[in-house]
Amino acid sequence: MGNLDLDFVGDYEFLDKLLEDLGLPVKYAWVIQSGSGEGFHVYFRIKDELGILIKKFGGDKAVFKFKPREKNICKHVEVRRKNCQTVLPPSLHESGGIYTFYYDEPRELPLYIDAEKLVEVISKYFEIEEEVTKKAFSIIEQKEEVTHYDKERLESALESLSKNLPSNCYEEWYRIGFALVPFGDEGRKYFVEMSLANPNYQDTEMQLNKKFDELVKDYDGRVTLGSLYHLAERFGWVKPIIKIWYWENERLKLSRPRLKRLLEDAGFCKLRIERKYIFARVSENIVHEITTAEVKEYVVFNYLNEMPVSEFGATNRDAVMDLIMKNGSQVFADSFFEFLITRPIKFCEDTKDSSFFFFKNGFVEVTKETKYLHPYENLKGCIWEDEIIEREYEETRIRSEFEDFLYNAIGKDTERMRAVRSAVGYMLHRKKKPGEEKAILLIDEIISDEASGRSGKGLTIRGIGKLRKTVILDGRTFSPGKNFAFQRVGVDCNIVAFDDLDKNFPFEKLFSVISDGMTIERKNKDEMYLPYEKSPKLICSTNYVMKGIDDSALDRQFVIEYTNHYNKNNRPIHEFGHSFFEGWKKEQWNQFDTFMLECVQLYLEKGLIPYPLKNMEEKQLINETSEDFAEFSKELQSDCRYGKNDLYKKYLEENPDWAKLSQRRFTGWLKKYGKNKGLKVEEWKSGSERYIEFKTEEQKGNEAA
Repeated sequence: MGNLDLDFVGDYEFLDKLLEDLGLPVKYAWVIQSGSGEGFHVYFRIKDELGILIKKFGGDKAVFKFKPREKNICKHVEVRRKNCQTVLPPSLHESGGIYTFYYDEPRELPLYIDAEKLVEVISKYFEIEEEVTKKAFSIIEQKEEVTHYDKERLESALESLSKNLPSNCYEEWYRIGFALVPFGDEGRKYFVEMSLANPNYQDTEMQLNKKFDELVKDYDGRVTLGSLYHLAERFGWVKPIIKIWYWENERLKLSRPRLKRLLEDAGFCKLRIERKYIFARVSENIVHEITTAEVKEYVVFNYLNEMPVSEFGATNRDAVMDLIMKNGSQVFADSFFEFLITRPIKFCEDTKDSSFFFFKNGFVEVTKETKYLHPYENLKGCIWEDEIIEREYEETRIRSEFEDFLYNAIGKDTERMRAVRSAVGYMLHRKKKPGEEKAILLIDEIISDEASGRSGKGLTIRGIGKLRKTVILDGRTFSPGKNFAFQRVGVDCNIVAFDDLDKNFPFEKLFSVISDGMTIERKNKDEMYLPYEKSPKLICSTNYVMKGIDDSALDRQFVIEYTNHYNKNNRPIHEFGHSFFEGWKKEQWNQFDTFMLECVQLYLEKGLIPYPLKNMEEKQLINETSEDFAEFSKELQSDCRYGKNDLYKKYLEENPDWAKLSQRRFTGWLKKYGKNKGLKVEEWKSGSERYIEFKTEEQKGNEAA
């Protein structure tokens, strides 16, 4: 049984809307008006086996309290779900009034409400803070993780803390308590016993239980079991050594269960990615996808080679090493790793309004208004190891040379520069928004059928890769339909860059990767599919315009033209006196990082800003026809009738090298010209003559009128 407690209702029509939205009947009998006459209780029953209220409203609480979105409807609402005392009619209110059934006395039990429906309605009229939901998920994940703990190890750590935790460490004491909250009653027992056994703490059992209640109330999921172990080691605890060998009939054997426990103790685990699993290692809140070689290296060098000689007993290091090597093909294999625990990891992800960058001295939260450097203890969720930027962040007001480079590369045009900055911000923002399924396409502005290059496109990609994990693929040899095409792409990859795509690259083969998601095939591994929201963004560089000028291709491209300011004779190193990135001083990195994060701010505020193109249309037409035809088409006019045969003959007269061009193909070129210019192409026949005409939208409109 639960109820909604509405205080100081100012709009009685709101009550009717609320009942209707909840799917309750008009004049629902289980509506009670308080004795003050200003509040209402709405009773209901609810089925919530999936814990939806806990996940959405902020944890396993008895009462959830929310403020209204519009102030006049009521002061606040309380969603009371368990362990609450709520009075019924004809109870007396402290004001002297009587609680009454608002419509009629009920003759049946309260009706059931769907949990998702309740969340939807509360969200419609009341404010549910995003942080509350995050906190709820954090708590749930911590509770899931306790199923994977090593009881013997935990009790060993707590026993050490009960003897060695000093009297002046109340903050550490509370952190130990927070780490035990997810264990429920077992965690309470551990906390009380540890505290009672410690001679430096004089609280009674009742006081300790009361303090644990406070910890449960304030718990936000940030303090984990790993924090408890870290504190225990700080105060003298030595982790028990797991010996992965044993003797049986005077023969040395390898214990697979102990090896599994050893690896899990070191953070090795499985992660579920969509419907597949990957093997990873989690240390604190850093996640790293592992290889078989890395597991071997840990067992041999971090475990075996560092073990004191006294721990080997009747055997020795070489004998255990030989044992491991003999069993290597069985235990250092996916078939064994599949027995590792599956850890419920929640990653720190970008939102539609914010983006996060992880530097050595903290993580920067970027919004359209601010860039704020947080200490890592405030980080909620895990991050991939490759997301850590190996330098410190320090904001500066000095303009970056990288900004000057981009400004020069695109023609020193202010409007273009804003568009480029928005595109850089788009690539650095890890959140993929529906409706913005685009690949950034870097091309040369100069019109030439030959490859030019050296205009700065590759340096732009390298710059983006200094802040986000980027996999660069050779566009000249890449084949989308080839097996293992994306085998270098991991689940931690943010960006895939196709460098120097060929003139004839079939861009339409990337449509599904841009709009739907990416399938990753690796040799001797299961195929893995990354859906749209989890897959990396794409950026391409080419010295040509991609084949195909249909709407599907254009809708998936955000094109940036680079001028020939930089070329083989004038490279950035000539202009700036040094290479970019290699050998940079701290001040240069500060300027670069500040500029790049400002690009993210611009994108979060404005989205992708259209880039003013100069030669894109003409280059597309050349790509689809020929350079000669593109020049010839400049004489064509809209709203002018042309004889197809006359145009064909004129073109051949002016371009004799095209003597073998068929009239059918030439007519196709004329149609492509019309589409390229956004004109409607009309064709008709009169007698033996065939005609063609190009019309603008305005001309088409005038005809219709």
